[in-house]
Amino acid sequence: MKRFRIVILLLLVFNFITIAQQKFNFGWLTDIHIGAPGADADLLNVVNDINQRPDIKFVIASGDISEKGKNSELIQAKNILDNLKIPYYIIPGNHDTKWSESGGTQFIKLWGNENFVFEYNSIKFIGINSGILLRGGGGHVSPETIKWLDSILTKTNSNQEIYFFIHHPLSSDTDNWFEVTNRLRNKNIKAIFHGHDHGNKLFNYNGIPAAMSRSTLTDKKSWGYTIVESRSDSIIFYEMNKEYKQKKWGAIFKEIELRIPLIDSSQTANNGVKVLWKKELTSTIVHAPIVYKNKVYLSTLNGDIFCYDLKGNQIWKYHVNGTIVSRLAAEDNLIIAATIEGDLLTINANNGKVVQIIGITEPITSQITTGLIPIGGEKYYGILFGTSEGKLYCYELSTLDLIWENSDASGMIETRPIIISDRVVYGSWDGYMNCVDLKTGILNWRWSENTNFYYSPAASVPVTDGKNLYVPTPDKFVSAVDLLLGRTIWRKNDFTAWESIGINSGYTNLYVKSMSDKFYVVNPKDGKRIKEINLKYGLDTTPNEIVESKGNVIFNGKNGKIYLLNNKFETKPLLFLGTARTLSTVKINENTFLASNMDGRLILFSLQ
Repeated sequence: MKRFRIVILLLLVFNFITIAQQKFNFGWLTDIHIGAPGADADLLNVVNDINQRPDIKFVIASGDISEKGKNSELIQAKNILDNLKIPYYIIPGNHDTKWSESGGTQFIKLWGNENFVFEYNSIKFIGINSGILLRGGGGHVSPETIKWLDSILTKTNSNQEIYFFIHHPLSSDTDNWFEVTNRLRNKNIKAIFHGHDHGNKLFNYNGIPAAMSRSTLTDKKSWGYTIVESRSDSIIFYEMNKEYKQKKWGAIFKEIELRIPLIDSSQTANNGVKVLWKKELTSTIVHAPIVYKNKVYLSTLNGDIFCYDLKGNQIWKYHVNGTIVSRLAAEDNLIIAATIEGDLLTINANNGKVVQIIGITEPITSQITTGLIPIGGEKYYGILFGTSEGKLYCYELSTLDLIWENSDASGMIETRPIIISDRVVYGSWDGYMNCVDLKTGILNWRWSENTNFYYSPAASVPVTDGKNLYVPTPDKFVSAVDLLLGRTIWRKNDFTAWESIGINSGYTNLYVKSMSDKFYVVNPKDGKRIKEINLKYGLDTTPNEIVESKGNVIFNGKNGKIYLLNNKFETKPLLFLGTARTLSTVKINENTFLASNMDGRLILFSLQ
């Protein structure tokens, strides 16, 4: 009996030592939002508090580091976080990507990567980016990040514990969440950690336990963050605030056997169109391809430019040493491309050889437009584009000589400048729509009904009937603006509009995609509703241009679907491109269209 007691005692001591060895604490920060009122002071208080706690071994920050994605906000965040006396690891969130004036490159410059992986106490910590560049506030895991995650998990032993960090919940908030859970299910995943919704709460995503932490921003009482206590059998969560009280708010028990279903999600569906060809680039595309002289041209975020014929054959490929968020343009047998790093290029449209490159020294963030510019009694092709600093430039196409520049905007230019007769119209992230003279670049007028940054007419491409400009804005209004004077003719919030609009060739119908479920046909004369169609597609904040052909209207959804509205106002889905945001559908001819999504999927199709 005595020997038995000794054995039991030794086992208890061994277990105690094992638990003591495995037990450790780390700090978890999320939704820091530097640039929001008081956010810098809140973060500094959090950093100072962590520095007084020797039990915290490292810190993880899980996204929304900045408020508006500005370079200055990210730099300020790093300056504060670098005061930590212990290592920290960081990923971006949607606020860092939606308005990124650097095309996501500033985050990587500051922290070396947008994902992280490290090991502590035999546990593997993995963090990935789920923010979408220049598109909406939801989550998506890019093809590049999926490839990176695969490379990490391939080298991970199936018995090694994994703590997984992401900004968005692995639910409908992240459209391709199953891509992550399908990979984690084969490993020893213990918990998912995320932010985004600013609260302390436990979840379960497809069988995987998860936790969401509060923002570092001051709530009703105080700034705060989470201390995570990792034990051999559990993960305990405590909130820390200015009262320096460690309040437990949740726990995840690691010894429960997880059942994580494999999700078999079909990534394409055809509802009666004729698919002519399909391409899978598995690379992020920010803007839709263009079609020029019966060829398709497109660029990827990582700097690849492709040319295909209409049979789907690749004609050429060229790699730019830079990051491309601008939509290509074409004129005079030249393809025009631009990079975040500030390079403007012209490329031979037939063979893909570079003709000229010049440096602008500013990140080029807008789509590109070409048009005939009056110079000295003659007209020459010009290239128009905007930058992160709010400047609009006009360069001569053949020489790349500067014709004029305009710096009246104070926010990033993202949309495509449109040429209407002798004027150029474009929005910017300062709350204004701008109209400048095509010949000189001199400002004609600036228009706004709401100068709040978040409601800027900056992401959508407005439409015109030659007399008025029709502008949807994220404050859910559609406005008709007099093109000559820049005055509001009418303004309606009846359509829960966001950033997608179109107009028919006869200028009798405006088409407005609502941010929630509905599509509207509107009278451009007075803004009155002609037709309302409920498609029940849910929340959709993706900016897309709406195209018309033979009385049919083609428009896209965040849900991956391409829809058709016929002249009887009957609507049906044509294609499902997969769980990634679609890009604007491109009209090839009256019956043929090119659909694409931001994961690099292209489908050329014709209507039956």
